[in-house]
Amino acid sequence: MLFDVFVNGTLVGSFGHPQTEHLSVSVSGTREGSYLFSGVVCREEGKQLHYSWPDVTLSESDEVRIVRRDTGTASPPSKRYEMGRAERKAWEQNVCEFCQRNETQVPSLIAGDRKRPGICSECVELCVEILKGKQE
Repeated sequence: MLFDVFVNGTLVGSFGHPQTEHLSVSVSGTREGSYLFSGVVCREEGKQLHYSWPDVTLSESDEVRIVRRDTGTASPPSKRYEMGRAERKAWEQNVCEFCQRNETQVPSLIAGDRKRPGICSECVELCVEILKGKQE
């Protein structure tokens, strides 16, 4: 099962998996802004997995249309977790592009996508310190 999501008539992504157990496409908002986010729980090789995709930022005037389809290919997810484990297993694509540690080896990770690299909180702190030193 897949859902194509359109914002103002433009396809922003196709979300789902051939072996979907649960799929959600949601819109959430605060006073600061609104976002569309998607996730799916599925089975692969006997393992239960959770995939998620990058949030889509929405403006006040955006029109969102969600269309279900049962064939096709999903957009590449940004995160993948194996479920049902005491310890989270990292996906090889969820790494800090600067220190090369994966998401289970750092306090937090800002996942990258096709337009920007992933970076961990420790590398962000290091960059801040480097910039502070150059400003003084």
